[in-house]
Amino acid sequence: MPSRRRRYRHRPKPELKKPPANDEITAPEVRLVGLEGEQLGVFAIADAIAKAQEIGTDLVMVADKANPPVVRIMDMGKHLYEKRKKDAKQKAKSKGKDIKGIRIGLKTDDHDWNMRLTQAANFLAEGHKVKLEIKLRGREKQRFDLAEERIKEFVAGVPGGAKPADTFSRSANGLTVLLTKNS
Repeated sequence: MPSRRRRYRHRPKPELKKPPANDEITAPEVRLVGLEGEQLGVFAIADAIAKAQEIGTDLVMVADKANPPVVRIMDMGKHLYEKRKKDAKQKAKSKGKDIKGIRIGLKTDDHDWNMRLTQAANFLAEGHKVKLEIKLRGREKQRFDLAEERIKEFVAGVPGGAKPADTFSRSANGLTVLLTKNS
């Protein structure tokens, strides 16, 4: 029987929460703010909408908890675009410090060992924390003392310096430790 081809399904972008605008505003009276941010005073909602349409823009609610609610004359599309850009910029900044993982074994060869050391140094230089994990197999699982020595040797060999952030955590088949940059 021939296999059916799976088609890619486009996921819609998450809807940005829009503030109430124009006819969606239900308050009878509103405090109106102009295009440049100047206070225009308290208006009936119909008059405020008429004033916004006269200029050719939207009436957007800024503060619904105030008494009377504050609305602003602005272009809704431009406002949402700028908000989306601001959120994306903030998200990109907050993504900075992650935990990067490096896994070694008791029998890791010199070349791989040196490569892991440089990886750890690069991660620490970028400001990340490094989760160092040593996996034990078979009879190695009885030698946690050797694994602990190997981790201490790795920490001492990291170019630029590193230190364990906490104690070794022991699992059924290995040891893990979180490394931070030496300050």
